[in-house]
Amino acid sequence: MRRYRAILVDIGLVGIAALDGVLGLYTSGMTELILTLVGAAGLLLRRRFPLVAVALALPALFLTGGPIASVIALATVATRVSSTTALAVATAVTFLGLTLSWDSIESINDLVLAIVYGTMTSGGAVAIGRLRRSQTRLAASLAELERAREEETRLAAREAVAEERAHLAREMHDVVSHQVSLITVQAGALMVRVEDPEVVDTADTIRQLAATTLTELRQMLLVLRTDGPEAAPLTPQPTLAHLRELLDAADLDVTAHVDLPDGLAQVVQRAVYRTVQEGLTNVRKHAPGARVEVTAGVEAGETVVLRVVNSAPTGPRAPQIATARLGHRGLSEREHLLGGSFRSRAGDDGSYEIELRLPLSGHSRP
Repeated sequence: MRRYRAILVDIGLVGIAALDGVLGLYTSGMTELILTLVGAAGLLLRRRFPLVAVALALPALFLTGGPIASVIALATVATRVSSTTALAVATAVTFLGLTLSWDSIESINDLVLAIVYGTMTSGGAVAIGRLRRSQTRLAASLAELERAREEETRLAAREAVAEERAHLAREMHDVVSHQVSLITVQAGALMVRVEDPEVVDTADTIRQLAATTLTELRQMLLVLRTDGPEAAPLTPQPTLAHLRELLDAADLDVTAHVDLPDGLAQVVQRAVYRTVQEGLTNVRKHAPGARVEVTAGVEAGETVVLRVVNSAPTGPRAPQIATARLGHRGLSEREHLLGGSFRSRAGDDGSYEIELRLPLSGHSRP
């Protein structure tokens, strides 16, 4: 838009300068007309070659007295040329042409009037040009200041986020890491004190799970403590290749039918893994002795569908510990960000089902 406006302005200025010759205001023959038109056409070069525009306008100024093209070209020189010497020469030559173009100089009064006319016209053109130059520089400076202010605000916000992340990491370490470490130690002590093989195996499972949790927690703390492109990378995230290991270590009656294509997006694989993990955790907590069926496949060639269904519990439930109940909410938020859906429902027979649906491409929502 700005470019088109500049083109229209240039065409308008050329037309005004050409009108100087076409109407014969200062010309008396074909030569003078041609010189005026050449000076007017030279204004098309004023943005890239302002000194050339001045040079093309000077013949018409000296021979015909037509000042329009010369004054416009001089104003452009004052706007775009940084050399003081070049501006001074262009101003002096234009002043001389304007002074000599006075109709008649027959007395001192005429000479003074001619000088005043030349000074005011050439000086006015230079003043307008320099004012325009200053305005452009001021606008650029204001834009730079605005960019600097935005960058400063962004850095301040980033610093605040980094500080909050570090604070959160410290709190997580103090509150969670200590408790998980105690679980690991207590499970190891239980393995030594008892002789029942089943209890030992259970204690060993608890110890291993606690140790794995502690390792992942510390890795997450490193991510929280670090900000920017140098942030500590997460440990390798689980994929479908780790799903079998998760199912085998579940100590549950699990039947799995997973038919998903190779090369599935990493975010989709991770979402499937985390959903199965959450489903198995819920079975351990709320449905002891239940049978679990895990099915996963692609519907209509574009939607990944995962279902984790457990039957009604058959064993005694362990005492329930108060939890934040954020597992399903976290899964729902994750799938929503990936453009999918998550739902859960309880059956009349005591069964429970969770279902995940994701686009095959795994594109995130804006």
